[in-house]
Amino acid sequence: MRIERYAPTWHSKVIALAKEAFGEGYFSKPGEIAGDPDTIMLVSNETDGSLLGLVQGRLLPENALAEYLEHKVSDVPDEVAAADRDGALGVIEIVAVAESQRGTGLGTRLISSMHDALIGHGADKLIVSFKHGPSASRVDGLMKKLGFEPWTRLPSYWQAECDAGEFKCVDRTDHCTCEALLYRKSVY
Repeated sequence: MRIERYAPTWHSKVIALAKEAFGEGYFSKPGEIAGDPDTIMLVSNETDGSLLGLVQGRLLPENALAEYLEHKVSDVPDEVAAADRDGALGVIEIVAVAESQRGTGLGTRLISSMHDALIGHGADKLIVSFKHGPSASRVDGLMKKLGFEPWTRLPSYWQAECDAGEFKCVDRTDHCTCEALLYRKSVY
């Protein structure tokens, strides 16, 4: 098993894994996302070409946190706000692990790899967002182990996109049932 930067050859397998983890249409343009110079996408794979997991993060531009969170959070910790002003806030946005690999520690390795990559890209504070729905795994213990602390919950964070049919969430019933869990960490 190895972790490496996303390359276009992984395109269809990344879309399939994201569909399995999040639902159809949620993460449908990995090449376009990975092409952003502030974005880092890593994939975990076997030498036989099978995709085991992926993680995507980016360094937010200066003063971009409010827009990133769709102006849904007003209580921003001072150290996160300072990193946002300075353009030193890294965000881990996507973590997906193939069902066959869940519980093996791969998610931890992917998050740790992205953590280090974002620090190397200039981040000194990090936030992680997790989609939390009825079928989501519990992440509190993992995040604590990695030095992150809970920050806030955003009920129905994806509701508008989900209700508009922009993606078909794996947890959707007759309405959006997911929320976003945000964790934070000061590196320096």
